[in-house]
This record gives sequence, structure tokens and C-alpha cells, in this order.
Amino acid sequence: MRTRRTLVGLVALLLWWCCACSQNDSAKGQPRGSLTTATDSQTMPDQQRRLAFLARYVSARSRISDAEFIIQYQDNSGGAVPGPSDWDIRAVVQIEREGAAAWHEAWVACAGEDAPDTGWAAPLLARRPQWRTPRSSSQCYRNPRSPRSYVVLYPDDGILLYRSASAPD
Repeated sequence: MRTRRTLVGLVALLLWWCCACSQNDSAKGQPRGSLTTATDSQTMPDQQRRLAFLARYVSARSRISDAEFIIQYQDNSGGAVPGPSDWDIRAVVQIEREGAAAWHEAWVACAGEDAPDTGWAAPLLARRPQWRTPRSSSQCYRNPRSPRSYVVLYPDDGILLYRSASAPD
């Protein structure tokens, strides 16, 4: 009887282990469909691929015509014990001026001392000559439900700095 229980336990453990392992991509060790990435848009050869990749991580609130970004994302949703994911998404996007308000709808304007450090955006802005010196003054908005998510908008230029992180710098 004891041997039979041990055998049943081992079979159950083996089945659990097989199911857990089958969720992984053997090449990358990541669950299938995983969002885990460490990607700089410079590695993408064209605009279409950049925009398609960015769409996996940022919900566009208006049409994006171009983007540069650095995305660090650890998808912790898979495996035997799923947990919250970790991310740091930094993007500069070119949008149509008419769609700018949609990006900060229901978000709150940043207060003076609450203005975020946007130094991270300088290298991304430098990748496009037309982005290097915005003509309009910036407007900052924070997501009230996620304090480490904000946009800095240059409305007359159609330039948007987008940052969302799961943890402070």
C-alpha cells in the first residue's frame, strides 16, 4: 500500500513538472507568449517593426507615426508560482497633434516639485533631428493609479515622452 502511494505521488509530481516545463520556450527559457524583453528600438530595422513591438507594451491612445524606445520587461505571470511583472518602459513617440489630449485623459497635471526627471529621454530624442529641440513648452501628466507612469507632452510638436515603471529608479 505504501509503495502504491509513493508511486502515485511520484507520478503526480512528474505530471506537474512536465506541465510546468511545457509552458517554457526551450530556446529562451521564457513562457510561451512571454512579454519578457530587454529591447532598444535601435535594434529594429524599420518603423513598422518598431511600432508593432511598442504596441505590445504601450496602449496607444492616438495614432503613433514613429517611436524610439528602451523597454525592460520581466514577465512573471507564468511558471508554477506566478507573480507581478516588473518593467521600465521609456519611449519617445511622434503623434498627431489632434490626438495629444487622449494620452493624458483622466491623468493629473504634474505639480512643480512633482515634475519627473526626463534625462532618460535625451538619447532617444537625439535619434531624430526633428525631435532634438521641441518648439512648444512641455506639459506633464501623471497616471493617478500608477504614480511611476507619466507623459510629458510637447503639443505643438506632436512629441510625447512616455515612461512607466513598476519600481522607482
